[in-house]
Amino acid sequence: MIKNIILDVGGILFDDSKKNIEYVLNKKCDLIYQKAYGTGFKECLLGYKTVQEHINNLYNTPDFKDISYILSKENLSITYPVMNKNLEYIKKLKAMGYKIYLLTNITEDSYNYINNVINIEAVFDGGIYSYQEHVIKPNPTIYNLLIDRFKLNKEETIFFDDKEKNIIAACNVGIIGIVFNSIDDIKNNL
Repeated sequence: MIKNIILDVGGILFDDSKKNIEYVLNKKCDLIYQKAYGTGFKECLLGYKTVQEHINNLYNTPDFKDISYILSKENLSITYPVMNKNLEYIKKLKAMGYKIYLLTNITEDSYNYINNVINIEAVFDGGIYSYQEHVIKPNPTIYNLLIDRFKLNKEETIFFDDKEKNIIAACNVGIIGIVFNSIDDIKNNL
């Protein structure tokens, strides 16, 4: 019986999609998205560099203005909006008695923004955040860290993420994993 639900943040609770960025910028933005969230951004997710330092490193990059706009913490409510329907359903699951945890590759700026929007401690029973732990999915260490820290029984735990590689890694450490495409994936698998 499933008692614990682990969620990624981007793509499930907050819209981090390229489609949203294209809507915000009102143009196709494959290269902008790739530069903004490319190799250097990984250092932000690991907590070794701030997002502002990443932005500063891209100063001479074409499309710098757009990259700066989408990464700036002042614009996260526009470029990383809450997915209210999904959040409300997660709150219902918590009210039904499920323990809800976050396991996410996230920057400190994004964590602070999310906490201001939804008060993480009020909604979730705990979480592991890449910038704090200096490890990112799909590294098996991050999954085991969550399981060990919160003393979760893997057989009673299910993980939802919108990236298949993260689900494969979860399954490899013994956690049930489901690729998230819509809130129906959670509804249909509990």
